[in-house]
Amino acid sequence: MRCRISIEVLENGFEVELPDVSAMDKAEAAAKKQKGGGSTPYMGDMYKKYAAKTVKEVLNLVKPALSNLPQAQYDAAFAEASAEDS
Repeated sequence: MRCRISIEVLENGFEVELPDVSAMDKAEAAAKKQKGGGSTPYMGDMYKKYAAKTVKEVLNLVKPALSNLPQAQYDAAFAEASAEDS
């Protein structure tokens, strides 16, 4: 799954585009249920746009979105493999 957070600076504020992770999960589950395993669904339409006037508002939108993003499947294995034995 590819997720991208986009922030565009406008004349009167910001436009923040965040991935809709729940919609992405539903689309992947539906694709897996299809006969033959299905294909990877197009995720380009599964984003939500928000308007913000200040940087603080942008951060209030982005921080929860970052915590909702799926973790890479190899993070734990990499941490374990790269840990120093003491």
